[in-house]
Amino acid sequence: MNQKEIVKSHEQRPRSINVMFDKRGVCLAEVVVSLTVGAIVLAATLNALNVAQSHVGKQQNNLRHQQDLRLGLEVFEQEVRLAGPDSIITATPDGVQFHANISAHQTVTTGVVAPGQSVIAVQDGSGWSEGKTVIICGHQACESHQLSRSGQRYQLTLTEPVALSFPAGASVEVSNRVGYYTKREDDGTMRLMRMVDGGANTLIEGLENLHFSYWDEHGHATQQPSHVRRVVIEIEANHVPHRMMREVSLRS
Repeated sequence: MNQKEIVKSHEQRPRSINVMFDKRGVCLAEVVVSLTVGAIVLAATLNALNVAQSHVGKQQNNLRHQQDLRLGLEVFEQEVRLAGPDSIITATPDGVQFHANISAHQTVTTGVVAPGQSVIAVQDGSGWSEGKTVIICGHQACESHQLSRSGQRYQLTLTEPVALSFPAGASVEVSNRVGYYTKREDDGTMRLMRMVDGGANTLIEGLENLHFSYWDEHGHATQQPSHVRRVVIEIEANHVPHRMMREVSLRS
């Protein structure tokens, strides 16, 4: 390569470098624009995703609340249906209390029970908790007693001796004191509470309104416990579009 060619080569090199920088500058601008547009699209996508998740979460909460309502009302129906006309203790617009054997603990005596006896022989008394109320019924009368200790396989021990005589085969069953009542929260919502033998817990929460009503055998409204034959509960809830109602007939 001669001197002229070397000089020519040096003169052309800056020109080619400038061209390269020009091309790089155009590419960088396109990249910046693309990143900006991508960031905007990503932000919009994330916002839409957050809105969708919030909507799905709200729907799930509503479904869960509706499921709690149905399950709670099923428990209410099953237990009230175990009550008899003579087992209602109180009947008010805010709650109902009654006696029922919700644990299905029932057995029979295997021998004669004499007056003054506090330990009675039964077919099966296992699983009967201390302090529970039991009802012993013969052909003509019944007596109510409490267990002084947990039931055993073949006997029950009472806190006080029986006053009457009962034949072999007399029925013996647990009698639970059951209550359903309303509780108003500080935020104005209501809860349906369930109480069994003094222990209470929340059955349904987040209610707008709850009301009990009672009807006699002639279809007339009543709050006289001995006249109640049907119990009606009406519920309005925040997440349910319509009022829910259950009508339960007592055991005849």
